[in-house]
Amino acid sequence: MINGKIKVTWEEKDYTKGPWRKNEDPYVGFNTRHKNKSLYNDIDIFINNNVHEQFHKILKKFKIQNPVLALNKMTPGQILPFHTDKYSTYCKKNKIKNKKNIIRIIVFLEDTKAGHQLWIEDKMCIGSAGSYFGWEYGTKHMAANLGEQDRYTLQITGVNE
Repeated sequence: MINGKIKVTWEEKDYTKGPWRKNEDPYVGFNTRHKNKSLYNDIDIFINNNVHEQFHKILKKFKIQNPVLALNKMTPGQILPFHTDKYSTYCKKNKIKNKKNIIRIIVFLEDTKAGHQLWIEDKMCIGSAGSYFGWEYGTKHMAANLGEQDRYTLQITGVNE
């Protein structure tokens, strides 16, 4: 597992404001055995060119190639059950042939609040704003917002150098 902490250089308005749009295909990038796909509905996502410049500066901390940034917002009650990512769109757009070097990093934009969850395999990840956790291709993980407030994270996908 990848983990650490970076300095908080952002403000709440940098990730809460903006043109949020519903994820039109909530299954892209997932591989799960769960038959109840309705659990994935209504995940709101704010991607790439709309990500505040402040978050692009964070990439210097991570030595990855072909980085893609996404701000994720999970509203109360949203759950992404345990799954492994397929990275199909990422591989196609970046002409990646060997998925084993792909990594994903989640940066907490706020202190962990009650009910906000990130699990990587059998470890629950909690921390203050700036804490980050990540995994390599094929690692099982899940996220949930079982709390009362929106959950905001920065997602970084890339290839390990």
